[in-house]
Amino acid sequence: MLQFEDSYFLIAAAIILALLLALFTYFKDSRFKEASLISKVLLVCFRFISLTIIVLFVFNPKWIYSNKKVEKPILVFLQDASNSILNYEDSLYYKKEFLDVLADNNKNLIEDFEIFNYHFKDSLFEGFTREYNGKSTDISNALLQIENRFHNRNLAAVVLASDGVNTKGLEPSYQVNKLNVPLFTLALGDSTLKKDITLSDVNHNQLAYLNNEFPIEFEVFSNFNTDEKQHFKISNNGNIVYEEWLSLKENEALNKQIFIEAKKEGIQYYDLSISGFTGEKNTHNNKYRLAIEILNNSQNILLLASAPHPDVAALKSALEIGENYKVSSALYNEFKGEVESYNLIILHQIPNYSNRNTKLLTKLLNSNASVLFIAGKATKWQTFNEVQDLLYLKTKNSSQNVFPLLNTNFAPFDLSEKAVAFINAAPPLLAPFGELSEKNFTHSLFKQKIEGIATDNDLFVFAEKEENMIAVLLAEGLWKWQLFDYQKNKSHDNFNEIIQSVSQYLTLNKDKRKLRLHYPKIGTQGDVFKLKAQVYNDNYKLVENSEVLLNLISPNGDEFRYTLNSKGSNYNVSLSNLSEGNYQFTVESTYKKETLVQQGSFAILTSTLEQQKLEANWNLLEKMSSLTNGTFLVKEEFANYSKLVKEKISSKPQIYFSKELSDLIKHKAIFFVLLLSLFFEWALRKRLGTH
Repeated sequence: MLQFEDSYFLIAAAIILALLLALFTYFKDSRFKEASLISKVLLVCFRFISLTIIVLFVFNPKWIYSNKKVEKPILVFLQDASNSILNYEDSLYYKKEFLDVLADNNKNLIEDFEIFNYHFKDSLFEGFTREYNGKSTDISNALLQIENRFHNRNLAAVVLASDGVNTKGLEPSYQVNKLNVPLFTLALGDSTLKKDITLSDVNHNQLAYLNNEFPIEFEVFSNFNTDEKQHFKISNNGNIVYEEWLSLKENEALNKQIFIEAKKEGIQYYDLSISGFTGEKNTHNNKYRLAIEILNNSQNILLLASAPHPDVAALKSALEIGENYKVSSALYNEFKGEVESYNLIILHQIPNYSNRNTKLLTKLLNSNASVLFIAGKATKWQTFNEVQDLLYLKTKNSSQNVFPLLNTNFAPFDLSEKAVAFINAAPPLLAPFGELSEKNFTHSLFKQKIEGIATDNDLFVFAEKEENMIAVLLAEGLWKWQLFDYQKNKSHDNFNEIIQSVSQYLTLNKDKRKLRLHYPKIGTQGDVFKLKAQVYNDNYKLVENSEVLLNLISPNGDEFRYTLNSKGSNYNVSLSNLSEGNYQFTVESTYKKETLVQQGSFAILTSTLEQQKLEANWNLLEKMSSLTNGTFLVKEEFANYSKLVKEKISSKPQIYFSKELSDLIKHKAIFFVLLLSLFFEWALRKRLGTH
């Protein structure tokens, strides 16, 4: 069937013209007077056919034809290629005979099914493999990839060969129902419980201060009873800094919190380990390494308020948790002390409308202390706009509820995932209603979200001055965050983390470096190492058009060079597939013929995720098969799983019909007809002697 883009009337007119031209040629030309009527009619037909084809080519018609496709039922096989498969005594079987078993079963299934084979670790790959080298296992992601690849296809079943040890991603049973097909699970490994001691749930601060103690929390778990005490120790640079003998009871987690004195400045690595019992097979989960940056920085903080307010108590309690801080508080109008001894001064609703103690504000703003303004209903906005140059607010002293909108590109410090989730769920703060103008700040931590609508108005901003730092929180009501944290989490941990992260940033000694780096000091194989850099000019303004290079030296001495990607004033690079060991690096920036250089180091640890448990999780595999009306099979049944699939899957081939378009000029047959008509016309005219 032909389809034309042009008017059918125009096409018909062209064809009629072709017919008239053919008739005129052979019935009006005197050379054909002696020709018989049959000869003339044949000549007209041949000429008309060739002219019509040429006319059709001019209008470029499309040829529509139906396409029928028959698709057999699809069977997908997923092979777990993570490192945990090698934890079992029969691991050699999975490298050799097991793949032969799969091949034999596929031969039995290939007549009835279209088979797709994949292996997976943290990602999905085509085909089977004999290399079980995955550092983590993400079954849920593998199932999601299959769902995406075979959406609206004739997917009949999925066969999953795994030990059920899932170390990354979502709970697989949540994802499996979305496939809407039976899942057959081949249970690899051994689910027999083995005696094991585990060191887990290690929590610690990222920063600590010289000559102060910092906490390390951890959990020790034993799945068996023993009268033998276990030796726990913490080492720093090969020296034991803490040790204890622990008594463990079966299936009772022992939670410990200990305090370590920070004796050396810089990045310090601490190795936690607990001795295993005689014959323990899995000792990978008996140790843990952490990194803490030790700073030589003791800070004094002054809280001044225009009037008693619950925010002051909330701030003071959060700051006093940090042992590096000495916190004093007073009413602004009553304060008579000196300000030079303080590293950070927090002004709650100051300047206010009182005319008392007016010289104090000038004195503290001229000091070297960092200043945090927390604005509120008692703030005198005219004076506020004059004493700081970060924000300008034009208001009639009315207020509104605003929610914080976290800036994901905020570079000075990072908050934990729990703290970020807390901010996203936190109750609103009370902010002034008015016309807000941005003036001169360096970083913005929060924007304002009003009645569910994200705005461009800043809520919490920071500016890095030459001698100190200035910050403005344009809202009051932090006490509600502290209360909300306790209601939701039975602790103030998230609120304390936010306040202490802000205070640490404001109280750190002024960083005079024009090239500043942010990166993790420790990582694990398989993680992506991310390094961020910022470049400042002589006036300590961020630079956006610098060239920043990274020279990385691997543990074996090889050097690699990278160019950092630029996104505004932030420069970053992400490195993956780093091997275990200690890395040294140099970051170099060139701006207006000035070269800036910073050096650093970090450590990549061996990933032991797949060695944390030596027992297969067959319960998960059975659950997934049960949820999908599939079947759970053990090793003795592997050889006949193809027979079971055939018996249980009744899916039939699907027939798909589709219509396709192609240009008429692309069809060879039409050219053959054109050549034949021209040839017969020429042959007949030659016979008549008129060619």
